[in-house]
Amino acid sequence: MAYSLRQLASTLYINRLFARTLFEVLLLALLIEGLFLSERLISILKIVIDSPVGLSSAFPLLAFSAAEVHLALPLAILIATYRIILTYRENREFIALASGGQSVLPLLRFAGALAVTALICSLLISGFAVPHAKFAFRAKVDAVRYETLRAGSTPGKFLYFPDYIVYVWPAAGRASNPVFIRQTLDEKTSRIVNASNTEIIDRSSEGTLIIGLHGVTINDFPSRDEVSTAPDGNSDEKTQNPPCDGCNPQFHTMNTNNVARSVNITNLMPTQPRGVVLDEWTTPELLGWMSALNGRVAGEAEAIEAVRRLARALLCLIAPFLAWSALTLTTRASQIFVLPLACMVVMVADIGSSQLITHFSAIGGPALASVLVAVTLGLLALLTSHIALRQNLLIFPSLGRS
Repeated sequence: MAYSLRQLASTLYINRLFARTLFEVLLLALLIEGLFLSERLISILKIVIDSPVGLSSAFPLLAFSAAEVHLALPLAILIATYRIILTYRENREFIALASGGQSVLPLLRFAGALAVTALICSLLISGFAVPHAKFAFRAKVDAVRYETLRAGSTPGKFLYFPDYIVYVWPAAGRASNPVFIRQTLDEKTSRIVNASNTEIIDRSSEGTLIIGLHGVTINDFPSRDEVSTAPDGNSDEKTQNPPCDGCNPQFHTMNTNNVARSVNITNLMPTQPRGVVLDEWTTPELLGWMSALNGRVAGEAEAIEAVRRLARALLCLIAPFLAWSALTLTTRASQIFVLPLACMVVMVADIGSSQLITHFSAIGGPALASVLVAVTLGLLALLTSHIALRQNLLIFPSLGRS
């Protein structure tokens, strides 16, 4: 009976420790989220500040950016676990457990539960939430650009499209709106259009604008990559040198007073479906467990992207045990640098694993995943052994002595 009560008390204590650590992880994640979004807000405001959609469009873009905070999840777990366990140790709560005949090692069940929870959360966020958030962010930016085109281009800014570059000069106190347009006609020819004034004649049709250009000069030039060759002829004939090095001497110029053009904005700025980049693929799609996007077949590149997500999730699995191991090294003399050093280890492991995955991608995704899992299990065994050998340092307070 006494053993059952002691076991029940230990279980309740571990559950309380788990809940408090999880709460601390959430607080740290919110803090990192706030710092990340405050930095991201600057670039988002640049997108919407000159657009006719209003500043309210910045809030959905911020919300879609929030999922990327999972990159800092291993650090949040490491710091939260270290802080909570350090507080409990210095408050002599572990001494009370030890005096009742309870070892510190059962507390590693709490670390294991936290590690598995973090692993699952990381896989779900990076595998499902982040891909859909990235696509939603891109779709919202395209919608903002679409509304900007319907309202008319903002003067003093370049607009880039698949085959066009458009620049409208700032008004600078004049009534006219000069415009510069560079159009790629084909692989050999580019068209430069300069107009002294532009105006939107009609925007009533959905997705179509009627634009008027005044004082128009149109020049068709050969592309920069086109190399001119001299025409065949008698050796006595002199070949006419082209007007510039590496270009075709033939070009066309046309001047006109007024031009009206119907512009289909949808064709000018086509909306790309989800999956044009691998960041927008969910993990089941990368692994071929679901139908591939855009008719693409999941191959080695997709498998390597899935391995990168697995590597960061495995860091979340290691982080709680690394915090316990770091705590055995924490004394009054070392408390300044133990936690920063542990954070540095996590960051180096994150960056290094990504680089190593890219370097050894030739061996294939399944082989890389097997190596990562084996290395992670080896590190977990090493950290657990280190904690077991130095568990006495987890019981007694150390910040009061050197």
